Amino acid sequence: MSTTDIVAAQTLVAEVAKGRYSRRQLVQRGLALGLSLSAISQLLAATETAALRRGPSLAAARAFPAAQGEPTPGGTVTLGYSSEPPTMDPRVSGATHAWRLFYNIFDPLVVFDQESGEFLPGLATEWSLSDDNLTYTFALREGVTFHDGTPFDGEAVRYTFDSILDPELLSLTAIGYLGPYERTDVIDPLTIDVVFREPYAPFLNNLAHSVLSPVSPTAAEELGPDFGRSPVGTGPFIFQEWQQQQSMTLVRNPDYNWPIAAYQHEGPAYLDQVVVRFIIEATTLMGTLQNGESDIIDAVLPQEVTNLQGDSNYQIFLPAVPGSPQVLPLNAAKAPTDDIAVRQAILYALDMETIIDTLWYGTRPAAQGPLSSPTLGYNPAVEELYPYDPERAATLLDEAGWVRGADGIREKDGERLHLEYLTFSGVQGQAGELVQAYLLEAGMEVNLQQVEYAAMAAAFLAGDHNIARVYFSHTDPVVLTTLYHSRNIPGTNFNRTMKEDPELDAMLDAATAELDAEARVEQYHAIQQYIMDQAITVPLWEEVVLWGATAEIQGIHFQPLGGVWFYDVWRQQA
Repeated sequence: MSTTDIVAAQTLVAEVAKGRYSRRQLVQRGLALGLSLSAISQLLAATETAALRRGPSLAAARAFPAAQGEPTPGGTVTLGYSSEPPTMDPRVSGATHAWRLFYNIFDPLVVFDQESGEFLPGLATEWSLSDDNLTYTFALREGVTFHDGTPFDGEAVRYTFDSILDPELLSLTAIGYLGPYERTDVIDPLTIDVVFREPYAPFLNNLAHSVLSPVSPTAAEELGPDFGRSPVGTGPFIFQEWQQQQSMTLVRNPDYNWPIAAYQHEGPAYLDQVVVRFIIEATTLMGTLQNGESDIIDAVLPQEVTNLQGDSNYQIFLPAVPGSPQVLPLNAAKAPTDDIAVRQAILYALDMETIIDTLWYGTRPAAQGPLSSPTLGYNPAVEELYPYDPERAATLLDEAGWVRGADGIREKDGERLHLEYLTFSGVQGQAGELVQAYLLEAGMEVNLQQVEYAAMAAAFLAGDHNIARVYFSHTDPVVLTTLYHSRNIPGTNFNRTMKEDPELDAMLDAATAELDAEARVEQYHAIQQYIMDQAITVPLWEEVVLWGATAEIQGIHFQPLGGVWFYDVWRQQA
């Protein structure tokens, strides 16, 4: 640090000690004073005290309170929702926000209990695996009907799975979750065999995901592509209407009498209806909770979490989401990120703890690897691999022949160290700006483009990027196959590292087929280590859903991927 930096830093330390600045404000104030990012990072490291950690109590917010009093049936709950799904067909969707809504309309075949790690009954009551590990036999729940009156049976499951494989359906997620699926044999109306070409360890976990929930064959055939606008399932709520870019209304299924194991009562849902209002702008969404237009929202402004935790008129819930964290895949097939030294230097050059706390006010932890920490098989060893170390980043680039030019940007063989970074606007764009600033200090020129999804997806598929973004929730580490297997570079393009890697593919395939739980965890530990050793992704933050609700909304508890089970929700009467 220069003398000027030191004087400015001492002033900030005194202010931080008095609790006058949050971590985010410290970064902003430091930049305003002319401190470099590396100086700010040193300051943060030197003052990592309780005064800097005045953020929300994550543990308290995750200890979800029990409902108060006896449930009162009836009424409407308005959900302010931060994203509008592109489709409500679970077979097609690739959107986490849609997956969370699906559980209210569709029932899964099995339920995954995150606390115990066990699989519990959904629409399937029992299951077994054949000796050759290729056939799952399921006993199905009796007396279940779809919302259109179609009986739920083995044919409905077979139809759902087989239709997912139809190329015309354009399935994004469900088709991958079926893995090496071969066929479904209907033994009798309530018994099925699901047959695979090879062992497939994550199948039960995938079945607990809403994208493999059975759909009404009758409605799906009649509606065709329009099924995603008029979904029909077996769940506790019936789809009523969807006003595009405004709202969606779900009404209670009066015949619902087959609660899945995740639910906490029997019979129909308590609420008459759930109205989902799509409010994309974050401040507006927050305002609807505060003015009473929304009873519950899924994206409390992070800077408001602490305030609401201290207000008895509101409740805050912060469920952590397993799967992949928000990450920045690096294009290993395009210069200069085809150079592993450049990729590793990027990781060392970023003070991710500061970046994430600046963005999220302590409500989300910085990610450390390709899996979020709540995920089965998470490897804590990755947490030690890439500490913030700008000197190490500089050494890697120097040794690789990247020399600083007169303007501070590194060059090699006449080429500038130029990176194309594509992302969304909003908080993703804010993250991009901080990443851009850190990489500039390391001598990397970053062209940050904040674009709409369609343009971004096309650019990713074409491989025009050096730095991409992706996020994918899942309770099973098989999500790493989705994001890093070579077969997912074309088509869905969930693998945005863009370079085929036969060694990684073989590791992923072996882990997918491994049915011994301990051996499978060991394999995924090795996969995470390999991904980080190759430096093909930059972990950003682990997803935590910032739910806020008014005090009278009771019975709130959460799906494994962070959505609310509205079946058990009720309004406390005054």
